[in-house]
Amino acid sequence: MTNKYGARRTWSAFVQREFDSKAEARRAEDLFMEERAGIISQLRFQEPVWKLSIKPLITYRPDFWYIRDGNETYEDCKGVLTREHRVKLAWLKEKFGIEVTIIR
Repeated sequence: MTNKYGARRTWSAFVQREFDSKAEARRAEDLFMEERAGIISQLRFQEPVWKLSIKPLITYRPDFWYIRDGNETYEDCKGVLTREHRVKLAWLKEKFGIEVTIIR
């Protein structure tokens, strides 16, 4: 099944989980290998979740979170960077000082 932008949910046998797109699954596999090689640590998928607003409830959850060279890194895989996503990223930076790297 595809979403409105053509992305297909993809199972990664290597990581043993399903991802929202082929690109996200490939990136997860790359990061998983980097973690096994000791390049990164504490790899998490779909974590953490920030509350940008309480009423209405608006949250943001990056695709990946990990530690590289002692620094927290947040990533999102996006084929299409929508206005809504850009607004959430700006809001996240303004409210929490968090920057997210977009992987295309």
